[in-house]
Amino acid sequence: MARRYALLRLRAGQTQPEPATEVNVIPVIDISLVLLVVLFVTAPLLSYPALPVHLPPAREVPNQEPVIAVTFARDGSLSVRAAPSSWDALVPDLRREVARRPRAPVLLRADRAVSYRIVQRLIAAAQAAGAKSIALAVEPVKP
Repeated sequence: MARRYALLRLRAGQTQPEPATEVNVIPVIDISLVLLVVLFVTAPLLSYPALPVHLPPAREVPNQEPVIAVTFARDGSLSVRAAPSSWDALVPDLRREVARRPRAPVLLRADRAVSYRIVQRLIAAAQAAGAKSIALAVEPVKP
């Protein structure tokens, strides 16, 4: 007990401030919460393909299984799961996605104005990437 009071008396005579020996976690928590809000805001935006296409109409209710979406827009833009791609990089990009999700079907989203020759190339690329199943996207049925 006497030692403790002796230390306090020693500190009381000092003119310099004591060094901070505790970590202030408030700024870390603030930054973490801001990053969490940014993640919540951007996550839904990343789940939708970035290229707008006009799909043909469907006749059945859509299936809710996870898919690997390959999108080809009217202007010639190509993407794999909303990430921009090119014809040269399409098979490696698809192969990487198929390796991550081997049972997920590859969903080809091509604008209805795109020629069938382009759709054939997309199907061939999906087959070369090792896709087990390939589907063509259509506009969902309106209830």
